[in-house]
Amino acid sequence: MNLSRFLAPSSETDSLRKRTSKKFFSIVLASLALSSATLNTARDLPSTPADDTQAGVVSVHLGLTRRRPAFRKAIEILTDGAGANECLTNYLDGLTNRVKGDTANGDNNSGVSAVIHASGITVGGIEATAVKAMSAAGARAEIALEQPAGAIVSITSSSYLTERADSRSSGGQLSVASHFTVGDMAFDTNPAIEHWMSYYSATPVGRRTMTIGIARSNAYLDMARAEFRSAGVPEDLVWLAFVESVWNPRAVSPAAAGGIWQFIPATATDYGLRVRSGDDERADPFKQTRVAAIYLHDLYTIFGDWALAMAAYNSGEPRVMGAIVRNGSANFWDLCEKELLPRETRDYVPKILAAIRIAGRAEDYGLAPHGAIGAFTGS
Repeated sequence: MNLSRFLAPSSETDSLRKRTSKKFFSIVLASLALSSATLNTARDLPSTPADDTQAGVVSVHLGLTRRRPAFRKAIEILTDGAGANECLTNYLDGLTNRVKGDTANGDNNSGVSAVIHASGITVGGIEATAVKAMSAAGARAEIALEQPAGAIVSITSSSYLTERADSRSSGGQLSVASHFTVGDMAFDTNPAIEHWMSYYSATPVGRRTMTIGIARSNAYLDMARAEFRSAGVPEDLVWLAFVESVWNPRAVSPAAAGGIWQFIPATATDYGLRVRSGDDERADPFKQTRVAAIYLHDLYTIFGDWALAMAAYNSGEPRVMGAIVRNGSANFWDLCEKELLPRETRDYVPKILAAIRIAGRAEDYGLAPHGAIGAFTGS
């Protein structure tokens, strides 16, 4: 029972109910419109990765890319739970704006931020303030963009992020750019992340797993980064594949999840992949990678926080949104501290962030295959 609804004045509660109901229906209508205007199936995609670096411009659609029952359920949970909670009501405001395509910006309350290291950005075809490359000292670029409703954000760079980089809000350190990372995610370490950094760098099983993952990643990194760029997702988030499958395209889980990105059949089919005996497109690294990038774009559109988007990838959108409502605010680390998420999910996000940090310093840790460092020529 939500006591705050009964403790709040009836007029205030009625007003909030009307507001949240109106928001919910606007979200549903907006997502229906957007789903018809954007890519519907993975089979509409080319069979080989596009070389977006030649054109120099990548377009990112704002808003959700498709209808999905789990998205609708998560939004319903937040709409019903917002009640008289001002924090959740404001969170619903942000979700509404992102789903409608009015903005791509989230709150990133968990302190895991995307940073821009691009040569320039155009919004809706209009040139915006140029963003200079980060210095060797690792200074963060910072830019604020106002995006018109339904805009397509065009990024003129081979390495970019649509998210506004705000070092003052995140306080996080950048990943060290290397052959294996580009340094476009900023976050502070904490005991949970440090635990998994120690595991991957200092324990026999963890070091072996990381070494195998780093070696396998060379076959997929360039392709995966290009797909994540195209979807407006941090490129270093490709290391989610390490935690899911250790970059193994033939990996299959007891829950019938398959491929590098370990999609269960329902998620794969929601995004247009065929999942049939003898014809399972999850085994195609390119097709599954493009879907993973689009799915993560959609998860960030829903949650406005990269740590929560990762958590939802693992645990499902409704479960994470339910934990947010019970907590009263959207902060992954709060949900962990209060044990509002399953143990697997509480470990899952720190594992990914630890993998990014370790991969960024693979040579220092003695984990890089011979000759790998120096082979990367990207920006």
